[in-house]
Amino acid sequence: MRHSECVKVALAQIGSGTDVAANLEQIAAAATAAQADGAEVVLFPEYAMYEKPVVDGTFAEVAEPLDGPFGSSLAVLAARLGIAVVAGLVESNPDEPARPFNTLAAWSASGAFLGRHRKALLYDVGMFSESTYISAGDIAEPSLVRIGSTLFGLQTCYELRFPEISRRQARAGATVLAVLSSWVPGPVKVTQWSTLAGARAIENICHVTAVTQAAPVSTGHSLAVAPDGTVLASLGDAPALVTVSIDASLTERQRQADPRALAVDL
Repeated sequence: MRHSECVKVALAQIGSGTDVAANLEQIAAAATAAQADGAEVVLFPEYAMYEKPVVDGTFAEVAEPLDGPFGSSLAVLAARLGIAVVAGLVESNPDEPARPFNTLAAWSASGAFLGRHRKALLYDVGMFSESTYISAGDIAEPSLVRIGSTLFGLQTCYELRFPEISRRQARAGATVLAVLSSWVPGPVKVTQWSTLAGARAIENICHVTAVTQAAPVSTGHSLAVAPDGTVLASLGDAPALVTVSIDASLTERQRQADPRALAVDL
C-alpha cells in the first residue's frame, strides 16, 4: 500500500550525565520543543537516562525496569505532549542485576509502550569493555516498532557498523532506521559515523535517523539521511534539536524501481 503522508521526526541531541532527574528535565524540554516544531516522533540518544564517558558498575546502581520511574515519566511525557518518544535507558536485569541491559524503548503519542531493543552487539573496543558491565540482548529477530504508519528499525550505536542488522530490518519492512547512539569520540569518528549512516540508507533504500549524545561524552553530529544518500539535516557537537520530514512514498518508489536491492543473497 502506498503511503502519501510524511512523518516528522525530531532528532534530540542532548548531553546526558549522571543525574537522572536532570537528564529527564533535558528530555522534557527537548520533547516540548520537538512538539512545538510539529514533530510526531522524537528520538533521544543511547543512555539518555544515565551516561558517563566510560561504562562502569554504577550503571547497574541506577537501572530500572521499563515501567519504573524513568520509563513511566517518558510515557506520561509522550501522552501529555501527544508525541511518540524513543530513548535509551538502563534496564534492570533480574537474572543478573550487576549487568543490566542497554535498552532503547518506544512509547506512542498516547503513552502506550510500543517495544524495546536491547543492545546485542556491545562496544568492546580498545579501552572500552561494555560487556563487563552490560548484558547483551537477543539478536535473533530484528527490532522493529510501528509508530503511526511507519515501521522503524531500532539500532544502538556500535550496531550501525554491522550491515546485516540494517538489511534484516529493511527486509522485515522497516523504512526508517532509528540509530540511537553515544558515539565514542576520537580521530575520524565523525567521518565514520556519517559515512556509515549514509551507507546504511543507500544500500537498504531507507531513511536513517541517527541521533547521538552531544560532546564531550560523544561526538555529536546527529544526522538524517534519505534513501539516495542526501543528508536531510545535521547538527554540530553541542546540544540541539532538528526536525525532518520523511516521505514514506520515496522509499516505496525507489524499492519498486530496484527490486533486487533487498532480495539478492550472494
